[in-house]
Amino acid sequence: MAQNPIKSGDVNKIIQDLEKEVRENKNSVVAHHRLALAYWKAGRNDDAIKEFERALQIDPASFEIRINLGTLFFQLGRLEDGIRENKTALDAHPAAAEAMANIGSAYLQLGKWEDAAEYFEKALEIKPEMVPALTNYATVMVELNRLDEAVQAAEKAVSLAPSFGLAFNNLAVACYYKGDNARAREAMEKAKALGYPIHPDFEAKVNSDTD
Repeated sequence: MAQNPIKSGDVNKIIQDLEKEVRENKNSVVAHHRLALAYWKAGRNDDAIKEFERALQIDPASFEIRINLGTLFFQLGRLEDGIRENKTALDAHPAAAEAMANIGSAYLQLGKWEDAAEYFEKALEIKPEMVPALTNYATVMVELNRLDEAVQAAEKAVSLAPSFGLAFNNLAVACYYKGDNARAREAMEKAKALGYPIHPDFEAKVNSDTD
């Protein structure tokens, strides 16, 4: 998901300057957007949402602003609102794999596995090497009991990002449910070595089972 580009520093001073700019340039999309980002950085989320919405009133087709607003909604746990903003972004930019992956991640959190799978598959058709999408897709495939696809997605993720602990964790989970306990243990130990916090119950299951 999108990252807030406002750098660390005197955020309050940045906000003061941008508020002045917005007063002087009420129709400036850039000014409203940057003020929204500054409010977000300062934890003033309600103010940030209002400024994002003001920017979108001026430029409803802005992909970047919609993605940023959607990311803020996701961070606040407002998943349906985040999905809505990302789908609106897709209306204007139908090949935007980032928005597709964002929607898939939100559906994953909501436990809507089929919807999540649909959006991850769309994203991966456009960007087959998108590691976060591959990693989350592996989780969804386990939930749907499509275990060969889960293993395949996780294997590709770890090959592309060999220092990504979550990808190894998800490979371990996929292998475990597929019945390949040796590979599950190997992937789990790799995830641990990379600092990923393995769930204690899962670790106990892997270590107690025999091949």
